[in-house]
Amino acid sequence: MSEATPVVQLAQLRARIAAFARGGRYDLAIGLLGELARVDLALGLAADGVQRARQAVQLADERGEPSAGPLIVLAATLLAADSPDAAIDACALAIERTRSTERPRVELLARLVGGAAQRRANRLAAARTLLDSARGAAARIGETRLAALALAELAWIDLAEDRPDAAATCFEFAARFFAHGHGDGDADAELDAGALATACWIVAGDDTGVDEFCKRARAAKRPELAAYVDGVVAELALRRNSPQMRDAIARAAASAEAARDANALAHALSARARLRQARTSLDPADRARHLEAGIELALALDRRRAGAELGTLMIALVEDAARTRTPPALDAIARLAAAIEHVGDASLADLAGAVLAEVAR
Repeated sequence: MSEATPVVQLAQLRARIAAFARGGRYDLAIGLLGELARVDLALGLAADGVQRARQAVQLADERGEPSAGPLIVLAATLLAADSPDAAIDACALAIERTRSTERPRVELLARLVGGAAQRRANRLAAARTLLDSARGAAARIGETRLAALALAELAWIDLAEDRPDAAATCFEFAARFFAHGHGDGDADAELDAGALATACWIVAGDDTGVDEFCKRARAAKRPELAAYVDGVVAELALRRNSPQMRDAIARAAASAEAARDANALAHALSARARLRQARTSLDPADRARHLEAGIELALALDRRRAGAELGTLMIALVEDAARTRTPPALDAIARLAAAIEHVGDASLADLAGAVLAEVAR
């Protein structure tokens, strides 16, 4: 079943849940409802996922089954659906309803999910307290994957507090925990955490690990992670206008092109690389070519990400003109405004129109 597509998994799970419910195996049906919620999330069906998770809690309550576990699933689903405060409430209820035999693990999971939710609500001190507790508890009982997840969340807090070196250290430890988890570990998660650690070290001023990590990522058939790291180097070089800027941008573009069809992240990195080239190319024909290619790639992304990529470039072009005291690239800004309108976000389109009107004056 792990090899089936999410759509096939959805159909299989629904059939199994119905069969277990008809047979009176409500404990199994409850567990599968939680799994169904995770598949819904994988398909981008956040509202459906939350509904399935709520059904699992309701069924547990109705049948007298333990409900702490389903409540943790509900909390995690609410968090994924961008409802952090509701997730925190579900975590608190899970702890309240937990039985003595399951208390250590339920409390660990509640602190982990609750800490992640507090971080997303930008309550960083509360998030750090919960996540530190979750990390320690996970390490004590040998839950290495949960310890890794807590460390990764702590790393994002360090980044929010402008401490990239501390974030890099947390991501490095998370990678080690992922690598030495139950069984053979999780190689993909280890590489993901490694990419984030490398990116944080770059921001902290240490790029000595870039080449080694990119080789590892490509050898593991994860070229999008090499492209991500090369993109971080390019963005930093661009921001600092370093002498190596054009070489870094060219390398990032080559990495993104090599990884372009790997997954959604790779596609987004390809769009970003072409838009970055449109911003920095000295030749007008090259600028126009990169801009059109970047817009085409960006418009194939989900609406939020497409708007962010296109809007970021528009603002950057205006800022570049102000910094260098040169006329803004009116044709490029107009083309970006038209593309942003095509994205379908009314507020973003209004902002883009206002920017265009201002620079055209």
